[in-house]
Amino acid sequence: MIALSADELRALAETLDTPHLRSLLSQRRRSRAGEETTELPRRAATLGRDELIAEVVAACLNVPSIAHRLCETVTLSPKKARRWLADREPDAPADWLDRVIAMLTASPRHGQHPAVIPAHAVVSILTTGLETVVRELREMERGRAGTIIDFRAFQTERHRREEVRVLLDGLGTPEPEPFFPDEFQLDAVDFVTHQGVDVMVSAPTGSGKTWIAEQSIRRTLEEGGTAWYTSPLKALSNDKFREFGRIFGPENVGLITGDRKVNPDAKIKIATTEIYRNGLYDVMNGISYSDSYASARLVVFDEVHYLGDRERGVVWEESIIYTPASTRILMLSATVGNAQELADWVAWTRGVECRLVFHPERPVPLRTAFVQANGRLQPLFEDLNDSQRLHPDIHNLYQGARQTMSERKNQRKPFYRRRRK
Repeated sequence: MIALSADELRALAETLDTPHLRSLLSQRRRSRAGEETTELPRRAATLGRDELIAEVVAACLNVPSIAHRLCETVTLSPKKARRWLADREPDAPADWLDRVIAMLTASPRHGQHPAVIPAHAVVSILTTGLETVVRELREMERGRAGTIIDFRAFQTERHRREEVRVLLDGLGTPEPEPFFPDEFQLDAVDFVTHQGVDVMVSAPTGSGKTWIAEQSIRRTLEEGGTAWYTSPLKALSNDKFREFGRIFGPENVGLITGDRKVNPDAKIKIATTEIYRNGLYDVMNGISYSDSYASARLVVFDEVHYLGDRERGVVWEESIIYTPASTRILMLSATVGNAQELADWVAWTRGVECRLVFHPERPVPLRTAFVQANGRLQPLFEDLNDSQRLHPDIHNLYQGARQTMSERKNQRKPFYRRRRK
């Protein structure tokens, strides 16, 4: 809120009757530090009107909360509001003033136009700046063809835009910086390549789990071994095929999915987990005599948390069980909830030590948003750093959906009352 001059405060105070002036003086004064101080003079009941106005102006100048209350109490005619805006910004074009006054007097209900304007609305516009208000108002009108925008709708939309600005602030491509691996990345690579143990890496998205897989595969190739890289999706497998082809050379990378088979004898084989599991089946049953499974030095299971999936989890479970104990397993996941329990199970099942590399810190902050049916973007939670409280708009939307579902459920006729066709 802008600082109002003594003359402006006096002009506002003069519009109030004596009881309202005395009510303002009865408010307790608080310092800026929030500590309670002495009350305003208790002799307000004996003061004349001019003295009351002088006391109110003095109180407003010293205590911002009383000035705020005064602005909330006072109402102005459109003519006075326009004069106040013109006095504060004398260089403002007349059409700006017309546009703002039209917004302040607009009412979305039945086209009514109230004859009074809250003083706090004028103060809010002056605080924001007339030019900024007119520019934002024009932007809102372009998105609301034929819809009346009153002051309340304007403030609500400004608040929503500010929320979106805060939500998106800082997003984008960061400036290039030299890469230095974290300690947990180096530990994971050392465990699986030099210490000869299986590894379970649990780290948030964007923390560098793929780098661990790349370095582990690189060292495996340098030592003359071969490696498998499995993923739950064909799209992800195709993406890794292209990425690893650029890193290790296309002649060293092959792809095996349900509908594609490219360079299947390569040193690095990219496959969906189902294809890898089926290959193990074939070797165990004598259908295939490929030694690419028994001789593989390393198998990477990306998105290993799929093991907990009710329908597809058995694929990862059997793949881990049937992989030869001489082959090292590197498991990667950002969302597995029981990483230590999974590592213990793998060690018990395979008879090989399995180390857990846990890195809970998220290098890229997570921001959650919600896109409504009309395309409006807004934060999902009230506070970006607190995921416990839903945004009020989202909460109301959720409650409305629940009520609609409940009403539809109550409208259904019981089975025994339905007519047979």
